[in-house]
Amino acid sequence: MPGNNSLVHPKFPYRLLITGLLCVGVLVASAWFTRPGSGIECDRLAPLTVLATIAAFLMALCFRQMARFKERPQRWFLMVCLLLAVISLFTDFRYVRRYRGICDSVQQMQGQPAPTRQP
Repeated sequence: MPGNNSLVHPKFPYRLLITGLLCVGVLVASAWFTRPGSGIECDRLAPLTVLATIAAFLMALCFRQMARFKERPQRWFLMVCLLLAVISLFTDFRYVRRYRGICDSVQQMQGQPAPTRQP
């Protein structure tokens, strides 16, 4: 079957699917950590910083794969992956930037000794 190249070279390489799964996973994790809660949870800032770094890495990976895969469906898929990574990075950055100062001031207040009373 020399005319059937779809069995030899799949239209969608597994590398693109892995990139897509990673982008969706980072977006879901970002949405989970930035979900509204009853208060500000300062413990979320470190994982969100890591997720933002991973999202930036995925953006670079998408750009690199765009140079390798030239077909239109593959490029559209990579554009969607890139958009998901950008949304994750932007959301994580805004959350961390908004609450970093508040969490730092709370941490400083907890670390300082209580003022002493003088008789």
